[in-house]
Amino acid sequence: MLDTFFGAVFVGLVVFGLLALCYAILLKALLPRRRRGYYIIVPARRCDKDVAAAAYAARMKLHFIGDEAVGSVVVLDCGMDERQRLSCLNICRETNGIYLCTPAEFEEMVK
Repeated sequence: MLDTFFGAVFVGLVVFGLLALCYAILLKALLPRRRRGYYIIVPARRCDKDVAAAAYAARMKLHFIGDEAVGSVVVLDCGMDERQRLSCLNICRETNGIYLCTPAEFEEMVK
């Protein structure tokens, strides 16, 4: 019975290792060879925990794939009041690579 348990754990670890290896190979194969600048856009009508979590998650994904130098996270102001905008600006200042802008400012940024 103990042999069966250890065998099942071993098979589980082998399957997990194969899945991790496949994930790493696919991630490396699907990344573009030429690095161009790009933006991850997080639209926000108000600045709350969900927007902050989405911006931090996007920034962590950039860090995970190694694109911190070429990628930026933009929180797009879609109608925040002044207090919420200041709150989002504080979040953006705390983290390098997260920017807050209006749709008009974003159009100017990507030109």
